Amino acid sequence: MKGKPVIPPVYMTATYKFDNSDDLIDVVQNHSGYIYSRWDNPSVVEVEHAVAHLEGYDHALGFSSGMAAISTAVLAHVQTGDRIVTTREIYGGTFELMNTVLPGFGVDVTYVNCWKTDEILAEIDKGLTLLYLESPTNPLLRVVDVPTLASAAHAKGALVLLDATFASPINQHPVQWGVDVVIHSGTKYLGGHHDVTAGFVCCNKPCSDRIWNRRKIFGGVMDPMTAFLTLRGLQTLELRMHKHNQNAMAVARFLAAHPKVTAVHYPGLPAHPDHKIASARMTGFGGMLSFEVASDFDGTKQVMDRLKTIKLATSLGGVTSLANQPLTNTHAALSPEAREKAGVSENLVRLSVGVEAVQTLIDDLNQALDVI
Repeated sequence: MKGKPVIPPVYMTATYKFDNSDDLIDVVQNHSGYIYSRWDNPSVVEVEHAVAHLEGYDHALGFSSGMAAISTAVLAHVQTGDRIVTTREIYGGTFELMNTVLPGFGVDVTYVNCWKTDEILAEIDKGLTLLYLESPTNPLLRVVDVPTLASAAHAKGALVLLDATFASPINQHPVQWGVDVVIHSGTKYLGGHHDVTAGFVCCNKPCSDRIWNRRKIFGGVMDPMTAFLTLRGLQTLELRMHKHNQNAMAVARFLAAHPKVTAVHYPGLPAHPDHKIASARMTGFGGMLSFEVASDFDGTKQVMDRLKTIKLATSLGGVTSLANQPLTNTHAALSPEAREKAGVSENLVRLSVGVEAVQTLIDDLNQALDVI
């Protein structure tokens, strides 16, 4: 065939045939081809190469969800008796893994507020196997001093894992900070259209070999159509992220001046406690923000119910703007005490700013807040 497809085809196959047994044996022993799509699939490998290139690592591995990526990457590197240092502000699903699953395997997990760098360094100094970070955080958009913490962890012989979903590969570059494994929920900015559920880890050897092996065993693999759709999303990622950045900044400034909003959490605002770190570490501040309504839970719920252009939905990072109350979904699994420690209040709204006309979003928020 002289012409070749501009867009890679979707390899909707579970298994692969061989001309002879020696070829099959070679693939099994040397990973020199494809044998079964729980191991590898050409469509998945295509998008893995694209994500690895974006993040600047030698390898990326695709998963069926962000949580599959997180849990597989963590479990590939810890065993009974190991110690993890992490922050209280990690995603709710990650907290469940750390707080309910890992202790059952005999893994100790220590939590510190992400802005208390000195306290995290003190815990690192006690010794650890793995440092798990998230930056910017969900839902208060705290920005962690990752290079400082990563350097200290490496000095103790630990690995550093970072969930960089909120930033995307466009707004920050963790490979420059010495992060060993970068994790993304591909459901969010990478896919970008609210139509895939996916996860990725980016890393070099030997981490990639360990995680690939665990993925093969646990089975949380990405399907070929998801790989195809995510690869499509990546083609517009940089364009979309610039628009997300611009829209979120405009919305954040509007909310910060609104009399019925008591606080806005967006690292692009000079009033944000981590604005200085974010300005130094990030090339853009992202499309995520949160704000606190001048009301209680019920009043905040009324604001949510009045939104029209902005959709009441979980998830984030797509072309459509979405809003939710973290108390009711993303952090519902946390106890009231844990939510309080993480700063998740009853009047907090998390807003994923999409790529719509920004004045339309501002008008929608303005009319919704009129209920207060």
